[in-house]
Amino acid sequence: MTIRTFTVVYILLAAGFVWPGAARAEGPLTGVDGCAILASLVYTEVTEARLGFSSRYGTNPLYAGRNEITLCNQATRSVTSAYSAALRQSNIFVTWGFHTGYSGDYCLSHFLSQCYPAGNPAMPPLGEDERSFLARSWQAVRDSVHFRMAHYPGSDVVRFRDHDLRQSIRRSIRFGANEYQSQMVLQ
Repeated sequence: MTIRTFTVVYILLAAGFVWPGAARAEGPLTGVDGCAILASLVYTEVTEARLGFSSRYGTNPLYAGRNEITLCNQATRSVTSAYSAALRQSNIFVTWGFHTGYSGDYCLSHFLSQCYPAGNPAMPPLGEDERSFLARSWQAVRDSVHFRMAHYPGSDVVRFRDHDLRQSIRRSIRFGANEYQSQMVLQ
């Protein structure tokens, strides 16, 4: 009897290892990185500002969710690299500084307020219109993102709502940073 019971248990255990179970363990759910959402948002708004805004607010292809707060812990790198990429679409090439072995595609500082794009010296000089757009759009992006950053030295963390940040950047570029700030005070 014990040999028969042992044999049946052994067969059932062996079949259990071979037989695919109905309930499978799945990998953990991973969402879209907040820095990817931030970079996508900056890229889209700067590109649209240079090419002409669409009549309505676009949706972010990396949608975070309605009224969801998004967090990015590499804000300076994400913002400056997306800004550079957006300008390249308009044949405006910028650099963020020259360091040994560094190409200048993004700012190395953790302080967004210390990052300033400049025309790439390897390319032809920027025209008046390009320099004006560069200054106006960078101030709009920097101020809009900086307002949503944690306020301690070296903070590279930004918390934002997709729609609010998109609207802030768009209005700041369109109306100028000073006009937008005065409108916000009046509201």
